[in-house]
Amino acid sequence: MEDKRKAIIIIMASVLIISIAQLLLKYGVGKATKNLMDTSAFGMLSATFSSWQVLLGVALLLVSSTLWLIGLSYAELSFAYPLLGAGYAVIAVLSWLLLGEVIPVIRIIGITVIITGVAMMSRS
Repeated sequence: MEDKRKAIIIIMASVLIISIAQLLLKYGVGKATKNLMDTSAFGMLSATFSSWQVLLGVALLLVSSTLWLIGLSYAELSFAYPLLGAGYAVIAVLSWLLLGEVIPVIRIIGITVIITGVAMMSRS
């Protein structure tokens, strides 16, 4: 498999994993602090980092970062970095599906422009 194709596959896996990590972090921090009585910085941090969703999210951030580094070994940074833009679409779709977030039309248009740019760039 050529280096560019390897880079795309590995970086897109990194994007998917970091997107899942962000969803876990969002869900975990919301759940951990929902009925929190101790709103001090220590109380917030303690509650947040006692959430398994937050801990798993942090672990997935490390996995994603490792894949990113591997992907960089196969591609130039100027090629690889714009691929991260695909994360905007992944996050929007997963947030809509799993968190019930509303995605306004203007945001959908913006994400479409970003994805079009990522698709064009990946062919260069």
